[in-house]
Amino acid sequence: MNNITVIIPVHEFNEVISGYLDKAIESVQKQIGAEIPELIVVSGVNPDVNIFNYIADKNLPNCRFIRNDSGKSDYQSQVNFAVESVTTDYFTVLEFDDELSGTYMKNANLYSTSYKDVDIFLSMIIEVNEKNEGIKLTNETTWAQQFVGENGEIGYLNVNALKQYSDFKLSGAVIKKSEFINIGKYKSNIKLTFMYEFLLRALNNALKIYSIPKIGYKHLATREDSLFDGYLKNMPISERKFWFETANNECNFTNDRPIQYLKIQDKTTEK
Repeated sequence: MNNITVIIPVHEFNEVISGYLDKAIESVQKQIGAEIPELIVVSGVNPDVNIFNYIADKNLPNCRFIRNDSGKSDYQSQVNFAVESVTTDYFTVLEFDDELSGTYMKNANLYSTSYKDVDIFLSMIIEVNEKNEGIKLTNETTWAQQFVGENGEIGYLNVNALKQYSDFKLSGAVIKKSEFINIGKYKSNIKLTFMYEFLLRALNNALKIYSIPKIGYKHLATREDSLFDGYLKNMPISERKFWFETANNECNFTNDRPIQYLKIQDKTTEK
């Protein structure tokens, strides 16, 4: 029996997005060696109502559509809202343009039942471009560099490893619902580095984080107009640095505090 709910947050909806979403949902429905898990598709109030009709017409087993009417359309707020509706002990987030491997749920169930003291399981991610060509692996550093946690075992993430290699991602991670809520969920006021901040905050709160040594998640890393594509194209280096510094500061607090980025003027250009 699956004890993991899959959450798909949808911030926008059009013909192109529906094509990606079809593949994401299909990857959930075609798991090998595991039952079809509970699926929650969550949308903010802004996306076109057609997404509701799209989900209803598919008549998907174990699938619920919920709408976040809070007015907050960011990724973090949609995930936080959906988690409140999760009825299982664990959940994972599948981005609408990504896919789960066929054995993802089988492996996720195996580890979550075998390592009951672990609070977050990081899936090994293969990042691809829009031609479906592999770019790199992510979250493999805990194994490749043989980092060890407090218990001395390889595969456990620690603060030193995270600060040295900040590119750990929570896409496809299996997270205990209770602990996610206890430490304050995702912070919507943090841009770019919100996953990094959450992992730091989790470690600060003594949560155990383990990387599953299997590729279980395919992440489309280069989709034009995606959230991080926008960051990379439009965010200057100074602002990126600001968000990493902010993450290192805010991980000491469980609440999502107001944050304002003040653009630093380049005095060399002033007359």
